[in-house]
Amino acid sequence: MSEKNYIQMSIAELRAEAKKNLEDADLIEKRYPDGVIESQEDEDQLKSLLSEIDVMEMVLQKKEDAESRAKRIQDGIDRYKTPAPGSVRPNAQADGRKSFSSPGTQFIESPEYRELKSKGIFNSNLATVRFGVTLDDGASLITWNKEMRSGSQKSLLYASSDDVGGGWVVEDRLPGYVDIMQREIVFLDLVPRIPTQSDTVEYVTEDTFTNSAAFTAEATATTGTSGVKPESALAYSVSTSAVQTLAHWIPVTNRMLADSPAIRGIINGRLLLGLDLILEDQILGGDGTGANLTGILSTAGINLQGLGTDNVLDCLFKARTQVRVNGKGRPSAFVLHPNDWQGIRLTRENAATATLGNYLMGAPSVVGPTTVWGIPAIESEALTENTGLVGDFAMGSALYDREQSAIRVGTIDDQFVRNMQTILAELRAAFVVFRPNMFTKITGI
Repeated sequence: MSEKNYIQMSIAELRAEAKKNLEDADLIEKRYPDGVIESQEDEDQLKSLLSEIDVMEMVLQKKEDAESRAKRIQDGIDRYKTPAPGSVRPNAQADGRKSFSSPGTQFIESPEYRELKSKGIFNSNLATVRFGVTLDDGASLITWNKEMRSGSQKSLLYASSDDVGGGWVVEDRLPGYVDIMQREIVFLDLVPRIPTQSDTVEYVTEDTFTNSAAFTAEATATTGTSGVKPESALAYSVSTSAVQTLAHWIPVTNRMLADSPAIRGIINGRLLLGLDLILEDQILGGDGTGANLTGILSTAGINLQGLGTDNVLDCLFKARTQVRVNGKGRPSAFVLHPNDWQGIRLTRENAATATLGNYLMGAPSVVGPTTVWGIPAIESEALTENTGLVGDFAMGSALYDREQSAIRVGTIDDQFVRNMQTILAELRAAFVVFRPNMFTKITGI
């Protein structure tokens, strides 16, 4: 075989072939103990085997040098992308939890993506690409989205020509306390995340609680009912919630797929945003049919508060009271459609008179978190207009995250002839309402 043919073989295959040729050559040598090969055929075969071995050893040397060189380069990348001890790491967790790069960064830094890009696969109009990138163990599209909103997860400070804003330059921050730095809360911040490794979540809900506790007089007889302590009752039921898959994809051109910063921005800014929006829709109003989650508003047993003859603010307070009284919860937020919140925020003291007074919710220049009756007010377009929700989200519900989210790339339909690829992002999660009466649906506002 020629050198060209041997180049197509792997190192393991080359070594196996060289070993076979050496063994064949050894058999010929053993037939002639005195070292003189009498058969011309055996001599020609031996020379041919040794010549082939020379070619294989030369190719092997080249391949092993290339393998060593690639390993050195990769080790250097891994070494120098890690901040030196004592450097500033905004995403280091105070409680010792592992911090993760963004899903987009993990995608463009994955060996699968980097290998294909280095080979120029994305620059070829004839290339058909199919590969997937599994996020770091413990990383999750759900968790990463939440941490990015809360500011607890930021990119590592390291120098990189591809990482916009990722250099060693740290922003100046003026000393002192500034109220306006308060971050706005969004709906998905309210729901606790719990990791799970199962496809089905089994949970217990409290259906009824009959509290018969009472002071009991001392018994006056050994029989009868005197001194008998009252019995309370708790009724529980076991329910299950299936882990469902939430996914979507977008088409991109081969050229854009080769542009690392652009593709990272698409993954972080578009694919993850789309998952967030649908997840919010499902947690609030999913009807539980098919692959849909059962949202809070579709859960049997939640409280109901209609507007009736009350004004909107009175109605909100009464809804909050139902959470306290019926669910024994501590309301953590009101969730309102932006149009409904607009009506509340623009309410004035003398709306019924010709002369409007001050805004009830404060002057337009007021800064800080938005609250109603001391409870944060969250805007969400996932709610139907004229409908609101208040509840103890931390105690009454949870989102179970199956983790190990994945980002995949492949070609579908006629994308092959259009020089395009598909990027798909997906996560798996289940939503549970533990105590329905910790929530109140508000109607007619």
